[in-house]
Amino acid sequence: MLEQTGPQPCGSGFAPAAAPGHQFTRAISLAVNLGLGGITGAFSSRNFRIFWVGNLTHTITVWVNRMALGWLTWELTGSGTWLGIIAAAGMLPMVFLGPIAGVTADRFGHRFQLMTATYTGAAIAFVMATMVAFGSIDPEILLILALLAGISRAFNVPARSAMVHALVERQHLSSAIGVNSATYYGGNFIGPALGGLIISVFGITPAFFAYVAGELIAATSFFLLRFEPIQSDGRRRFDLFGDLIAGARYTFQNRGILALMMLSAIMALFLQPYIDMLPGMADKVFGMGAEGLAYLTSATGAGAMFGGLWVARRGRIEGLVRIHFIMLVGAIAMMIGFVATDILVAAMAALFAVGFCLIAAHSANLTLVQNAVDGSFRARVISFSGVIGVSFPAAGALSIGWAATSLGFRLPVGVSAIVALLAFAVTARMVLKRASVLEGEG
Repeated sequence: MLEQTGPQPCGSGFAPAAAPGHQFTRAISLAVNLGLGGITGAFSSRNFRIFWVGNLTHTITVWVNRMALGWLTWELTGSGTWLGIIAAAGMLPMVFLGPIAGVTADRFGHRFQLMTATYTGAAIAFVMATMVAFGSIDPEILLILALLAGISRAFNVPARSAMVHALVERQHLSSAIGVNSATYYGGNFIGPALGGLIISVFGITPAFFAYVAGELIAATSFFLLRFEPIQSDGRRRFDLFGDLIAGARYTFQNRGILALMMLSAIMALFLQPYIDMLPGMADKVFGMGAEGLAYLTSATGAGAMFGGLWVARRGRIEGLVRIHFIMLVGAIAMMIGFVATDILVAAMAALFAVGFCLIAAHSANLTLVQNAVDGSFRARVISFSGVIGVSFPAAGALSIGWAATSLGFRLPVGVSAIVALLAFAVTARMVLKRASVLEGEG
């Protein structure tokens, strides 16, 4: 990829329009004095501010929908297996379509693909919400709609992840990535808590319509972004297969990035699926139904938000490998503590720690990957990382949900955490050998 001065497109097919005005200068200076530092630099970009609003709305309402979908599945089936199946249907399409979506976004434009996928997701969500409102939905129809939503998400995630690089000037890029990550982790707190509240107070139908509204707001925000097209070489041939192979070859040959992806896979496959089991655990373990679900999701979401903010506020690459390891082991230990108790307050405390440690570990992992990757392969590597982050939790949820049908929820979740510890012990050495490279200047 050719280096350019000024704003960087990073494969988006667009560059930011003219530099924003100076109306936020005083606010930025005040924020710096209050200790926010370079984070405010990202918000000096009009495009980033608009994108942030859409991304925040999307993130929060996705979690509202996820809680509603899980609770509706439990009400319809009372089955841990069905919880896993519905979760898998929403995320597994990323396995097959995620890398393809990364290539098409690079070719046809990140914003165009992001808007199209988000509006499509809103349409699918409206159909689901309407059927729920009229009581005409059953598990099979729910599965079909969840699968369609998963397909639209497969094209949404890579485009949205790569979009941030085109929104700000180069000197603010790291801050923008940090803010984007913190927004996602903050949504992990607000979304589950809001979803649980809406379900327990107003019922399941308003939660689904809240997601529809959120997707429409997000898609419209992406539409309002202003870009000037970059002239591309019209002679360049679109080689989908060749681009995929080149990106995969680079990822597997870079041992440091490969090791980080392995750690990400461990967290996604063995630890993250606990969130999809919470509806069943709230009912069967704690006997509190939707109210218990709101407590549990609020606790883990609050921990996730603070974990992400802590890493973002730290703002340094040095020492992230050590932090990654400590937080991953901490998440495993707290997960075991969570399944070992049937006291709600103790479970909430454990889930707060799980959320904090797991999201801090994920944030460290993503930052190290972004720091080490060759810029010419960035979008494809992000796409592969997205495949892991979206699809592996679905596979884990499917396995744990199936086991929970016969064994209850505690034992499968606890065994999964122990397996994560064993896998981490095998993989950690690969990362340690390359820590200086991963933490060095990109």
